Amino acid sequence: MRLAALASVTVATTLIVVKFVAWHLTGSTSLLASVVDSLVNFTASIINLVAIHYSLKKSDSEHRFGHGKAEALAGLAQASFITGSAIFLLIYAANRLVAPRHLENVDLGLLVMLFSLALTSALVAFQRYVIRKTGSLAIRADSLHCLTDLLTNLVIIAALYLTRLGLLWADPLLAMGVALYILHSTVRIVRAALRHLMDQELAPEVKAQIRKIAQVDHRVLGIHDLRTRQSRPDQVNPVPSRPAGQSSPS
Repeated sequence: MRLAALASVTVATTLIVVKFVAWHLTGSTSLLASVVDSLVNFTASIINLVAIHYSLKKSDSEHRFGHGKAEALAGLAQASFITGSAIFLLIYAANRLVAPRHLENVDLGLLVMLFSLALTSALVAFQRYVIRKTGSLAIRADSLHCLTDLLTNLVIIAALYLTRLGLLWADPLLAMGVALYILHSTVRIVRAALRHLMDQELAPEVKAQIRKIAQVDHRVLGIHDLRTRQSRPDQVNPVPSRPAGQSSPS
């Protein structure tokens, strides 16, 4: 989880530099949208890095259920940054749509976006691997944002290509589409974070496994009113069943 968060910070930093240079040389609104998105990625990745470090701390006398909810708080923080960036892009792109302008060095912009597409794809693949291993909410939220980046990159490549053909309206219009999609993506992040913070019950199949583990012990006479909550990402996977006679999970 720490390695995935660090990789996200590294990728975001690299893309901020190359995209900013490309935007400065081309003047593309779509590229500016991508720069802002990468800045949000960088900020969110820093938040993730801190949240994951805190969430992995062991339980103590003041936090008997651990520190896992720090990840959900990080997810909400990400959602707020994403929302702010989307609103900024909508306003900027709307102004450019009213007063379009010719772009320069479009080929350089296309090369930068292709590089960004390849680097982000590699990061998403690594994050998916980490999510399968850990179930981390913070990494899941970051990966969702990176998936929107992939779509953003494709849209910006299309915008630059259409602008190259002389369709000046394509750059700001598609940038507005990117902003709306980024805004929409925050809904899933907020929902997942709120489920975690509000102690939503675990999935039925997980609860069935918990019942099965408890019933293995011959001292368990019955189970009723089972209530569940998740304190850490790794707690969505129940412990293996114990042979009869051994101590049962509480």
